[in-house]
Amino acid sequence: MTLKSFLLGAAAGIVTTGAAEAADLPMTKAEPVEYVKVCSEFGEGYFYIPGTDTCLRLQGEIRAKYIFTQPKNTVSETGRNTNATDFSTEARVMWDARTQTEWGLLRSYLQLDIYANNTAANGGRDSFVVDKAFIQLGGFTAGYAHTFFGIYDNDYGDTIFAPYYTSQTTVNLLAYTATFGGGFSATLAVEDNIEHRSSLWDQTGETGGTAGTTGTYGGSRFPDIVGQLRIDQGWGEAAVFAAAHQINYPTGVSSSDTWGWAAGAGVGVKLPFLAGAHLALEGVYADGANNYLGLSDPEAAYDTGTGLENKGKGWSITGELGVDVTPALNVTAFGSYVDYTAGNADDIVLLPTDSDFTAYIAGINATYTIVKGLTVSGEIYYSKKDYKDFGSSVTVDGTTYQGDTDGWNGGIRIRRVF
Repeated sequence: MTLKSFLLGAAAGIVTTGAAEAADLPMTKAEPVEYVKVCSEFGEGYFYIPGTDTCLRLQGEIRAKYIFTQPKNTVSETGRNTNATDFSTEARVMWDARTQTEWGLLRSYLQLDIYANNTAANGGRDSFVVDKAFIQLGGFTAGYAHTFFGIYDNDYGDTIFAPYYTSQTTVNLLAYTATFGGGFSATLAVEDNIEHRSSLWDQTGETGGTAGTTGTYGGSRFPDIVGQLRIDQGWGEAAVFAAAHQINYPTGVSSSDTWGWAAGAGVGVKLPFLAGAHLALEGVYADGANNYLGLSDPEAAYDTGTGLENKGKGWSITGELGVDVTPALNVTAFGSYVDYTAGNADDIVLLPTDSDFTAYIAGINATYTIVKGLTVSGEIYYSKKDYKDFGSSVTVDGTTYQGDTDGWNGGIRIRRVF
């Protein structure tokens, strides 16, 4: 036997012996590996959280904004002291978790907004905001969600920078929505009264031209009651809605509290004769409930000296018309108008902040999709506010106050959604 034959034979023997011994060892089953699986039940982008039957969608958004505001030539020359440009960046992160249960769909939604800018707007540089945080089960909604008063702001509101005069508040609420056949639904909600407040006007001592001050509220005693009837179909959507709002005055007013209210209707219609086109309109009337008009002006006035009180009231209409000029280019024209009567307790008018006014906003924007998820938009709009009892200014007790204002505003936004 040669050395070569001996080595080959020994190697073969070792392999054979090892294989036989391995066959006698107990076999252990490998731990299963859980891979992320697509969840198609709720639409695009959802996946199963490993080890659960919950579907999660994680989204993000970055908005870079470059805004120009026409300096106002006001009586106090704030045109020289205010910024005409405002550069800012906003980041948004959204989590949407959904699970089918024996009680219906269980959903939790969270949106966080992070702002980076150089002004006091949006809370200043690097501010952190909870935009939405709510739970839904069946027809119930609980948490921090968009008010159920109105549809324009939540479903449309396609302005980029321009404000508008209609309901647009996110509040802590508890609501129940009942759905019926044919796309009909009805919602009843209790919503945080404090988050639906605008402001009060204290006219105490307003005699002989003495100016009043921003007043204080009494404590919250009752939540706002909001109701909505709605229909959603292939042609679009429509709704009517109403709200009751308690105003609790501070100590010293003859009425400890009073009730304001608001009502409105909104509609959004798809226009089949234009590509991707829609028309949306919403009208609101409010009496002592200015938040539902999108106003921060006093919703009521009081006078602790005379015990008198009175509510402000007004109406607004807001709308937009959007169309896809090309598959990549959308153009939207918009406008909003409000007519407000101040709640002056003594039936006297002293300051623009305590006076009747009309205001409107009108503009147009265009959004171009560069690639999927990346858009660039430009917008320009004109706004004007006219006080019914004043011109450009008024002087009270030696102090001059700004009256009517108007000006052009606009900007560019670059937006990435992922």
